[in-house]
Amino acid sequence: MTTGSLTTAERMAQGSRSFTWRGADGTPFPGLVWEPDDMPARKHVLCIHGLSGAAADCGPVGQRLSAEGYAVWAINLRGQGLDPDSTRCGHFLETEGWRADLTTFVESTIGKEPIHLVGESMGALVALDAVVHRALHPQRLVLAVPVTEIRTPVPGWLISTMGMAAKVVPRVKLSPMRFVHHKISIPRLTADDEYMAYLKNIPHRVNGFSLKFLTSFHDLMEETRKNAAHLQVPTLMLSAGHDAFTRPDQSQSFFDSLGAAEKEHVFYPQSHHLLWHDVDTAAVLERISRWFGEVKP
Repeated sequence: MTTGSLTTAERMAQGSRSFTWRGADGTPFPGLVWEPDDMPARKHVLCIHGLSGAAADCGPVGQRLSAEGYAVWAINLRGQGLDPDSTRCGHFLETEGWRADLTTFVESTIGKEPIHLVGESMGALVALDAVVHRALHPQRLVLAVPVTEIRTPVPGWLISTMGMAAKVVPRVKLSPMRFVHHKISIPRLTADDEYMAYLKNIPHRVNGFSLKFLTSFHDLMEETRKNAAHLQVPTLMLSAGHDAFTRPDQSQSFFDSLGAAEKEHVFYPQSHHLLWHDVDTAAVLERISRWFGEVKP
């Protein structure tokens, strides 16, 4: 899809620089960084994308914050669509592995400079896990539309059945959307029709996730809810009224359980799941900017 002379993919990556980083085991992964022009970065921001996502998804955040003097780093997670090892795509979900990769990235790329952390959707769960287990030490955290529960919870018997099946045929794949709206198609994630069309055709889209991944993701949601009370980093949580995955009351309940002494929940009733690609994009980016700006240099 195009907007003017740019495709949607080009627009998302606009202003960024591609780089390669190495995971904990030495595997090279691609990433994007948006850097301020002609000035040292005032601080670093690390963005973690969501399920079947990629670094370019963070384009609006990178473009906004880099203009304000931040260096915004967006990495591609192991096991998602831009993993150079295709056998892991839609199959790998190991929190210990992600923690090790994130620690390695920060130590090798950012060093001891202070960072802020942004996680979107599944990436919000990955971010919280990394912080609670001290793999990352951000000054401030943003959890955008964390999927800690599904709108209509999956029955316990089905979870048990999938868990047993995963031990026998772990690589059999299903669409996770079947558990969201009982279809394999992508639900409405934004009011932007052009961006929806882009999502259906992106080369890094993972069309199916293994039984092992899906049962591990269910475990990750449960662990995130348990870990919430242990979170101490100042946290801004953002949620949406038309989120296809999580109900507003579920989001509010999760926010209430966060242990951080300094926390804020901003609810966008007219928005869908992809908050920085939707009707309230400008307000969302402004709130993230202010949240990070409230820390003294």
